[in-house]
Amino acid sequence: MSPIKHTFRLSLILWCALAFFISPIAGAQCPVLPAQMMETAKHWDDQPVVGRTYKVQSWYVQDGDSLSLAGGHRLRLGQINTTEMATKKQPIQAFAQQGKDQLKQLLSKHQAIYVQLLPEEKDHYGRWLVSLYDGAGNSAEGALVDQGLAYVISMNEQGAKQCLWQQEAMAQKLGLGLWQAPSSIAAVRNVATLSAATGGFMRVGGLVADVSESQQDWYISLAGLEDLGGFKSQVALKVSKKLLAASTLNIITEAQLEKWIGQEVTARGWLTWRRLSKKQRKKGFKSGVMTLYHLDMLERIPGTNAS
Repeated sequence: MSPIKHTFRLSLILWCALAFFISPIAGAQCPVLPAQMMETAKHWDDQPVVGRTYKVQSWYVQDGDSLSLAGGHRLRLGQINTTEMATKKQPIQAFAQQGKDQLKQLLSKHQAIYVQLLPEEKDHYGRWLVSLYDGAGNSAEGALVDQGLAYVISMNEQGAKQCLWQQEAMAQKLGLGLWQAPSSIAAVRNVATLSAATGGFMRVGGLVADVSESQQDWYISLAGLEDLGGFKSQVALKVSKKLLAASTLNIITEAQLEKWIGQEVTARGWLTWRRLSKKQRKKGFKSGVMTLYHLDMLERIPGTNAS
């Protein structure tokens, strides 16, 4: 083969390989906010309306997923979660500073940014839940997820945008940011290793040990991955009955959920711990509870291909 042909073939192979890695990332990018929406956006006020686009010209980045506005208003990016900055009780988590810096850098390029209020409106801290766009209409959430600096979360029945999940999948595949191996902060944690000292946002895995219910919710108790019979479960997943009934799983009875017993599940969310009375413990209440507001947060579902 002549040197010219060899060089051409090598260049073609390299170009194809580059296209293979780049194309999935480009294809997963979230849509840009339409120019008409930005042109007609109203200035942020004290009574924002769900779905409407607002223009903001003064802001302060608190961390990778929250902002402060003039007048005391606080915004929370409602479809992602970044790791935590330092507090009096805990040190800074991995990639928290990078997430904050990336958001500041993205927004500082523009004199105005745009937000859209999400259906849930506010979180339990009183922050407005929003989708955030820079001055050019690019998704701020997408920029953070794309670099592995944020988890995608679905905190209402509507769920997070599919493009964000696609970007997260690519960041995981490439081992970016949170998804770096081998001791990734985003690694699934075996429930057998969890106690009241380990709370907050995380990904957890376990075997379904038993199922119970309240009037509105199902409680799916988890045991350690390595031993279903030998570990006394301390963690339960809380899922709305309405949510499971309306899903493609169509689960409406306890007997349906009991088919999950002994099978592995993986979920993401905020694990909180509560102090139980002797009566509650006797009734089988679990001290660690992770509430799932959308089935997107249940990463591995027994009896399905979802994982």
